[in-house]
Amino acid sequence: MSRLDIRCKVDLPVSVIMDNNGGKGITETKTKFSSLSLGGGFIDHKPSFGENRIVGLKYDLPRHGEFEILGEILRSENQGMAARFYNLNRDAKLKLWDFIKDNMSDDLACPYCGKENSQKLRSCDRCGWSLNFYSQNYIVEHEKESFLKRLALKSQDFSIEDIYKILNYIDVEVLKIGKNFDINEEFVGSSQSILDVFSMIRKVAPTDIPVLITGESGTGKELTAMAIHERSQRRNKPFVPINCAAIPENLLEGELFGHEKGSFTGAHANKIGKFEYADGGTIFLDEIGELSTGLQSKLLRFLEDKVVERIGSNGGKKVDVRLIAATNSDLKSGISKGTFRKDLFYRLDVFNVNLPPVRDRGEDKVILARYFLNKFSKEMNLSKSLSSEAVDAIRSYDWQGNVREIINKIRRAVVMSGDPVITPADLDLNITTFALESVKSLREVRHSIEKQKLLEAMKHCNSNISKVARVLGISRPSVYSLRKKYNI
Repeated sequence: MSRLDIRCKVDLPVSVIMDNNGGKGITETKTKFSSLSLGGGFIDHKPSFGENRIVGLKYDLPRHGEFEILGEILRSENQGMAARFYNLNRDAKLKLWDFIKDNMSDDLACPYCGKENSQKLRSCDRCGWSLNFYSQNYIVEHEKESFLKRLALKSQDFSIEDIYKILNYIDVEVLKIGKNFDINEEFVGSSQSILDVFSMIRKVAPTDIPVLITGESGTGKELTAMAIHERSQRRNKPFVPINCAAIPENLLEGELFGHEKGSFTGAHANKIGKFEYADGGTIFLDEIGELSTGLQSKLLRFLEDKVVERIGSNGGKKVDVRLIAATNSDLKSGISKGTFRKDLFYRLDVFNVNLPPVRDRGEDKVILARYFLNKFSKEMNLSKSLSSEAVDAIRSYDWQGNVREIINKIRRAVVMSGDPVITPADLDLNITTFALESVKSLREVRHSIEKQKLLEAMKHCNSNISKVARVLGISRPSVYSLRKKYNI
């Protein structure tokens, strides 16, 4: 395996500064670096302490002056000790690189893997590292490549959950994707169900296929649509949301498709519809199940030819729009009742993202509560924390309003609580209790809850056994066994 940093032989004086345990105070030992790289060096000093000790390192670089940094002792040998630089800032690293570059060997070998480079290639044909050391951007590109290789090495021990957490952190905190929309609020958590949602968003975002987002009210359907848009090739074009249930039916068609001046009473000017405004970007239709059958037909026609026809217009305009729809209702039930078109459903349901309710997200309830507590406390310049009783209450509460309810409860508690510690009373949580004398046995309680959750999952997943097993976190044979057990 090749090195991740160039190492060169040097004779550079260094002072090792350490705090001696045992009351002897600070000691400073003068010695030297015998080899050096951007990440650390070998010091000709045999330590009297073990590994993983943090020491101060003070050295004087010719032409650049004196530097004092921290180093971690990785290992000791008979000749000395290897140290990793702990807090090398940007300026110190650039000056150290200048020193290393001046002291590199003149032999024609790759300093990373040792392969002969008699042809003076710009990159090693064995390890792939760039050898164009005198390029102005060399050190910047090297650090990027070195970081990726270090990450690849460390990630071999990551679980899939760890990987999703890191990807989400990079998206939200580093790349700032979706920061303008605060999409990270809905994506706080580490339960498997929400990690599955992260995965689906990343898979579908780069495509242009329609997406149907389903889930209870308050689970973050609009913010999920924003996350898909922000990760797509359309991110620099408009994201246009519209709530189909919030606009009267007689006005909704004009909002969606626009109208021509004089096409109906009150149409005093031409109006561009939401589809036309979203050209090149994404349109998000929330509560799609509330569309009238007439508008459903017009939407289906648009999905087929991507042509927008304004009310009162004699022609249409072709637009390039990605459609994301959402609903908290059962569209398949609407199909059976004749209130939702079957052909439209299958055009929308190309890729389905189902958002889990908070009650099925386990410890995410507490993670979300703490996240919003910190957020609102910081906004109000306060210092608040949750009592252990409040944490227990948050775990026990059903959260029918999902993340939206958590936001409201936490914000209220921060405002109303006069103490630094928030209690269940501050959160106004009504925890359902039961009288112990009415319970015959724990087995009956378990069976009752088990049966109820199975019924809920069967209804939620339209009796799809694979989906039920995934929601409940059990195997398909276990689902069949439970159905037989409770005669469902």
